[in-house]
Amino acid sequence: MIDQSKKSPENTIDDNHIKFIASHMGSKKNEISSHSAQRRKQLLEAACAVIARRGLSGITVNDIANEAGCSYGVIAFHFKTKERLLLAALNVVASKYEAVWSEAMAAAPSSPAERLRILLEVDFDPRIARAADLAVWMAFWDEAPRVTAYKRRCSELKRRSLQSITDLVSELATLRSLDINVEAVSQGLYAITDGCWIFGHVTGQNGPQDRKRYRQICLTFLSAFFPDDFSPMPVASPR
Repeated sequence: MIDQSKKSPENTIDDNHIKFIASHMGSKKNEISSHSAQRRKQLLEAACAVIARRGLSGITVNDIANEAGCSYGVIAFHFKTKERLLLAALNVVASKYEAVWSEAMAAAPSSPAERLRILLEVDFDPRIARAADLAVWMAFWDEAPRVTAYKRRCSELKRRSLQSITDLVSELATLRSLDINVEAVSQGLYAITDGCWIFGHVTGQNGPQDRKRYRQICLTFLSAFFPDDFSPMPVASPR
Protein backbone atom coordinates (compact mmCIF):
# COMPACT_ATOMS: atom_id res chain seq x y z
CA MET A 1 0.00 0.00 0.00
CA ILE A 2 1.31 3.46 -0.91
CA ASP A 3 1.55 6.00 1.89
CA GLN A 4 -0.29 9.06 0.46
CA SER A 5 1.06 11.24 3.27
CA LYS A 6 4.52 11.11 1.68
CA LYS A 7 4.70 13.25 -1.43
CA SER A 8 7.47 12.83 -3.92
CA PRO A 9 9.62 15.91 -4.67
CA GLU A 10 8.15 15.97 -8.18
CA ASN A 11 4.64 16.53 -6.81
CA THR A 12 5.57 19.07 -4.17
CA ILE A 13 4.87 22.76 -4.90
CA ASP A 14 7.32 24.93 -3.07
CA ASP A 15 5.76 27.67 -0.88
CA ASN A 16 8.13 30.23 -2.37
CA HIS A 17 6.91 29.27 -5.85
CA ILE A 18 3.30 29.83 -4.76
CA LYS A 19 4.23 33.22 -3.34
CA PHE A 20 6.01 34.12 -6.57
CA ILE A 21 2.94 33.22 -8.65
CA ALA A 22 0.63 35.18 -6.33
CA SER A 23 2.96 38.19 -6.41
CA HIS A 24 3.17 38.04 -10.21
CA MET A 25 -0.62 37.84 -10.51
CA GLY A 26 -0.99 40.77 -8.10
CA SER A 27 1.47 42.87 -10.11
CA LYS A 28 -0.39 42.11 -13.34
CA LYS A 29 -3.67 43.06 -11.68
CA ASN A 30 -2.19 46.37 -10.46
CA GLU A 31 -0.76 47.02 -13.91
CA ILE A 32 -4.15 46.45 -15.54
CA SER A 33 -5.84 48.63 -12.92
CA SER A 34 -3.32 51.43 -13.48
CA HIS A 35 -3.76 51.25 -17.24
CA SER A 36 -7.54 51.34 -16.83
CA ALA A 37 -7.31 54.43 -14.59
CA GLN A 38 -5.06 56.17 -17.11
CA ARG A 39 -7.46 55.36 -19.93
CA ARG A 40 -10.44 56.68 -17.93
CA LYS A 41 -8.51 59.88 -17.22
CA GLN A 42 -7.75 60.29 -20.93
CA LEU A 43 -11.39 59.74 -21.86
CA LEU A 44 -12.59 62.26 -19.27
CA GLU A 45 -10.08 64.85 -20.48
CA ALA A 46 -11.38 64.31 -24.01
CA ALA A 47 -14.99 64.66 -22.81
CA CYS A 48 -14.19 67.93 -21.04
CA ALA A 49 -12.41 69.26 -24.13
CA VAL A 50 -15.42 68.49 -26.36
CA ILE A 51 -17.87 69.97 -23.84
CA ALA A 52 -15.75 73.14 -23.53
CA ARG A 53 -15.85 73.63 -27.30
CA ARG A 54 -19.40 72.56 -28.09
CA GLY A 55 -21.42 72.48 -24.89
CA LEU A 56 -23.59 69.47 -24.06
CA SER A 57 -26.30 69.82 -26.67
CA GLY A 58 -25.91 67.36 -29.50
CA ILE A 59 -22.52 65.91 -28.62
CA THR A 60 -22.16 62.16 -29.11
CA VAL A 61 -19.99 59.40 -27.75
CA ASN A 62 -18.31 59.26 -31.17
CA ASP A 63 -17.35 62.95 -30.83
CA ILE A 64 -15.57 62.15 -27.58
CA ALA A 65 -14.05 58.95 -28.98
CA ASN A 66 -12.62 60.91 -31.91
CA GLU A 67 -11.16 63.48 -29.50
CA ALA A 68 -9.58 60.68 -27.45
CA GLY A 69 -8.37 58.79 -30.53
CA CYS A 70 -10.18 55.59 -29.58
CA SER A 71 -13.24 53.59 -30.60
CA TYR A 72 -16.81 53.89 -29.37
CA GLY A 73 -16.35 50.48 -27.72
CA VAL A 74 -13.53 51.71 -25.46
CA ILE A 75 -15.79 54.40 -24.00
CA ALA A 76 -18.67 51.93 -23.68
CA PHE A 77 -16.38 49.53 -21.81
CA HIS A 78 -15.29 52.14 -19.26
CA PHE A 79 -18.50 54.14 -18.79
CA LYS A 80 -21.32 51.98 -20.21
CA THR A 81 -23.47 54.97 -21.24
CA LYS A 82 -23.06 58.53 -22.48
CA GLU A 83 -24.91 59.79 -19.40
CA ARG A 84 -22.41 58.15 -17.06
CA LEU A 85 -19.51 59.59 -19.04
CA LEU A 86 -20.91 63.13 -18.91
CA LEU A 87 -21.66 62.90 -15.19
CA ALA A 88 -18.09 61.70 -14.62
CA ALA A 89 -16.84 64.72 -16.61
CA LEU A 90 -18.85 67.03 -14.34
CA ASN A 91 -17.31 65.29 -11.36
CA VAL A 92 -13.85 65.99 -12.77
CA VAL A 93 -14.28 69.78 -12.63
CA ALA A 94 -16.22 69.63 -9.35
CA SER A 95 -13.62 67.42 -7.66
CA LYS A 96 -10.81 69.66 -8.90
CA TYR A 97 -12.54 72.67 -7.33
CA GLU A 98 -13.05 70.77 -4.08
CA ALA A 99 -9.41 69.64 -4.00
CA VAL A 100 -8.05 73.18 -4.52
CA TRP A 101 -10.50 74.52 -1.94
CA SER A 102 -9.58 71.86 0.66
CA GLU A 103 -5.85 72.34 0.14
CA ALA A 104 -6.10 76.12 0.48
CA MET A 105 -8.32 76.06 3.56
CA ALA A 106 -6.19 73.43 5.30
CA ALA A 107 -3.22 75.80 5.12
CA ALA A 108 -5.22 78.96 5.88
CA PRO A 109 -4.78 80.95 9.12
CA SER A 110 -7.59 81.03 11.66
CA SER A 111 -8.57 84.66 10.96
CA PRO A 112 -12.02 84.74 9.30
CA ALA A 113 -11.00 87.76 7.20
CA GLU A 114 -7.93 85.96 5.87
CA ARG A 115 -9.94 82.83 5.20
CA LEU A 116 -12.42 84.89 3.18
CA ARG A 117 -9.52 86.28 1.16
CA ILE A 118 -8.29 82.76 0.51
CA LEU A 119 -11.75 81.63 -0.61
CA LEU A 120 -11.67 84.41 -3.20
CA GLU A 121 -8.20 83.29 -4.29
CA VAL A 122 -9.62 79.81 -4.80
CA ASP A 123 -12.56 81.03 -6.89
CA PHE A 124 -10.22 82.77 -9.32
CA ASP A 125 -7.35 80.29 -9.12
CA PRO A 126 -6.10 79.54 -12.66
CA ARG A 127 -6.30 75.82 -11.94
CA ILE A 128 -10.09 76.01 -11.75
CA ALA A 129 -11.05 79.27 -13.45
CA ARG A 130 -9.43 78.76 -16.85
CA ALA A 131 -11.55 79.51 -19.90
CA ALA A 132 -11.92 75.79 -20.70
CA ASP A 133 -13.02 74.95 -17.15
CA LEU A 134 -15.53 77.79 -17.08
CA ALA A 135 -16.97 76.60 -20.39
CA VAL A 136 -17.55 73.15 -18.90
CA TRP A 137 -19.17 74.63 -15.79
CA MET A 138 -21.47 76.82 -17.89
CA ALA A 139 -22.53 73.84 -20.00
CA PHE A 140 -23.56 71.83 -16.94
CA TRP A 141 -25.19 74.80 -15.19
CA ASP A 142 -27.29 75.32 -18.30
CA GLU A 143 -28.50 71.72 -18.25
CA ALA A 144 -28.84 71.38 -14.47
CA PRO A 145 -32.53 72.43 -14.32
CA ARG A 146 -33.38 69.61 -16.75
CA VAL A 147 -31.02 66.85 -15.61
CA THR A 148 -31.45 65.73 -12.02
CA ALA A 149 -27.95 64.27 -11.64
CA TYR A 150 -26.30 67.50 -12.82
CA LYS A 151 -28.54 69.60 -10.59
CA ARG A 152 -27.73 67.45 -7.56
CA ARG A 153 -23.96 67.65 -8.05
CA CYS A 154 -23.88 71.37 -8.87
CA SER A 155 -26.29 72.28 -6.05
CA GLU A 156 -24.34 70.24 -3.54
CA LEU A 157 -21.14 72.10 -4.34
CA LYS A 158 -22.80 75.52 -4.46
CA ARG A 159 -24.57 75.06 -1.13
CA ARG A 160 -21.35 73.94 0.52
CA SER A 161 -19.42 76.90 -0.91
CA LEU A 162 -22.10 79.38 0.14
CA GLN A 163 -22.22 77.88 3.63
CA SER A 164 -18.45 78.31 3.98
CA ILE A 165 -18.78 82.00 3.09
CA THR A 166 -21.75 82.44 5.43
CA ASP A 167 -19.90 80.86 8.35
CA LEU A 168 -16.89 83.15 7.85
CA VAL A 169 -18.98 86.31 7.40
CA SER A 170 -20.91 85.44 10.56
CA GLU A 171 -17.70 84.79 12.50
CA LEU A 172 -16.14 88.04 11.34
CA ALA A 173 -19.28 90.06 12.12
CA THR A 174 -19.34 88.62 15.65
CA LEU A 175 -15.63 89.34 16.09
CA ARG A 176 -16.13 92.98 15.07
CA SER A 177 -19.44 93.33 16.96
CA LEU A 178 -21.21 94.34 13.76
CA ASP A 179 -24.96 94.12 13.28
CA ILE A 180 -25.22 93.17 9.62
CA ASN A 181 -27.43 90.92 7.54
CA VAL A 182 -25.04 87.96 7.33
CA GLU A 183 -27.15 86.04 4.83
CA ALA A 184 -27.47 89.01 2.48
CA VAL A 185 -23.74 89.83 2.59
CA SER A 186 -22.80 86.19 2.03
CA GLN A 187 -25.19 85.66 -0.86
CA GLY A 188 -24.15 89.01 -2.33
CA LEU A 189 -20.49 88.00 -2.32
CA TYR A 190 -21.32 84.60 -3.78
CA ALA A 191 -23.42 86.22 -6.51
CA ILE A 192 -20.54 88.53 -7.41
CA THR A 193 -18.09 85.64 -7.82
CA ASP A 194 -20.60 83.76 -9.98
CA GLY A 195 -21.23 86.93 -11.96
CA CYS A 196 -17.51 87.41 -12.57
CA TRP A 197 -17.24 83.81 -13.79
CA ILE A 198 -20.11 84.34 -16.21
CA PHE A 199 -18.81 87.72 -17.38
CA GLY A 200 -15.34 86.28 -17.97
CA HIS A 201 -16.78 83.32 -19.88
CA VAL A 202 -19.07 85.39 -22.11
CA THR A 203 -16.60 88.19 -22.87
CA GLY A 204 -13.42 86.14 -22.94
CA GLN A 205 -11.93 88.43 -20.29
CA ASN A 206 -10.46 85.64 -18.21
CA GLY A 207 -6.72 86.24 -18.20
CA PRO A 208 -4.53 86.73 -15.11
CA GLN A 209 -5.21 90.48 -14.93
CA ASP A 210 -8.93 89.90 -15.37
CA ARG A 211 -9.02 87.39 -12.52
CA LYS A 212 -7.07 89.86 -10.37
CA ARG A 213 -9.67 92.52 -11.16
CA TYR A 214 -12.50 90.18 -10.19
CA ARG A 215 -10.85 89.51 -6.82
CA GLN A 216 -10.52 93.26 -6.28
CA ILE A 217 -14.22 93.73 -7.00
CA CYS A 218 -15.09 91.14 -4.37
CA LEU A 219 -12.75 92.69 -1.80
CA THR A 220 -14.24 96.12 -2.45
CA PHE A 221 -17.69 94.68 -1.78
CA LEU A 222 -16.49 93.23 1.54
CA SER A 223 -14.88 96.54 2.53
CA ALA A 224 -18.32 98.15 2.64
CA PHE A 225 -19.23 95.89 5.58
CA PHE A 226 -15.82 95.22 7.12
CA PRO A 227 -13.76 98.40 6.61
CA ASP A 228 -11.22 97.40 9.26
CA ASP A 229 -10.41 94.17 7.43
CA PHE A 230 -10.87 94.98 3.74
CA SER A 231 -9.82 98.28 2.24
CA PRO A 232 -11.45 99.46 -0.99
CA MET A 233 -9.08 98.58 -3.81
CA PRO A 234 -8.67 100.29 -7.16
CA VAL A 235 -10.36 98.19 -9.81
CA ALA A 236 -8.66 98.31 -13.18
CA SER A 237 -10.87 98.89 -16.20
CA PRO A 238 -11.62 95.90 -18.45
CA ARG A 239 -9.52 95.56 -21.54
